[in-house]
Amino acid sequence: MFPRPSWFAGAKLNFAENLLHPTCGVNEDSIAILAATETLREEVTWRELRERVRACQAGLRRHGVTVGDVVAGYVGNHVNAVVAMLAAASLGAVWTGVSPDSGVGMVVERLRQIGVKVLFCDDGQFYNGKRFEIGNKVREVLNALTGVKACIVFDVVGAGIEAVKGGEGCEVIGYADFCIDSEAEGQKEMDFVQLEADHPVYVLYSSGTTGTVLPTIRSATCLLTNFKEHPSVLYTELSERFFNTKRSTYSTAISSPANMSSTTPRQPG
Repeated sequence: MFPRPSWFAGAKLNFAENLLHPTCGVNEDSIAILAATETLREEVTWRELRERVRACQAGLRRHGVTVGDVVAGYVGNHVNAVVAMLAAASLGAVWTGVSPDSGVGMVVERLRQIGVKVLFCDDGQFYNGKRFEIGNKVREVLNALTGVKACIVFDVVGAGIEAVKGGEGCEVIGYADFCIDSEAEGQKEMDFVQLEADHPVYVLYSSGTTGTVLPTIRSATCLLTNFKEHPSVLYTELSERFFNTKRSTYSTAISSPANMSSTTPRQPG
């Protein structure tokens, strides 16, 4: 449709704020995320989740991330991926993600189109009981992209950041140090940038099976879309928890607590 209509013109909201602070209220010590990988089982409370997002947000701010910047994740299916996405969205940045089992060409084909400023990556992954390091792939991705200011490495397999170093003009830092530095900034409270309802939140991608991979944008209005399209996911007894899932279902999974959240945009003033 062209010209594209503007949803809820003049009203403001923040996608991450709606998910982290449901208006009905939650017990801060209850479980927000249940995560399971081949090597880890993790339960994260609402209090812990909010604190982890706050620390990550402070780190992103320290690296100059602001409204409209693109933050990408070359990351697997774990809690830190959710934390990074929510931190990016809280600042009005746009999030995109690619699985770490993707080849360098596939990753570059997608990220080159959208101008990534900060890249989160895993140092490796476990698959079918085997350990794989991906530092060399990450380094190739960084060398192929322009404009990436920082690469933040999650310690998944214990490989560290040494294999990743080498991207010209890009600071490479471990996630633990990234958060320690963030705390030193003295940012005690999380900020949520209030934005138009149709401000981009995610970039997803077409499959590329019939031609060039095409980015597709989802805005904060996907909170409402998910109500309509996935009621069996959103309305369950466990709907006050985030379920960490993969790829194209990611935006639905992260929005699973939306039925408790205030999806009504704030009015100006």
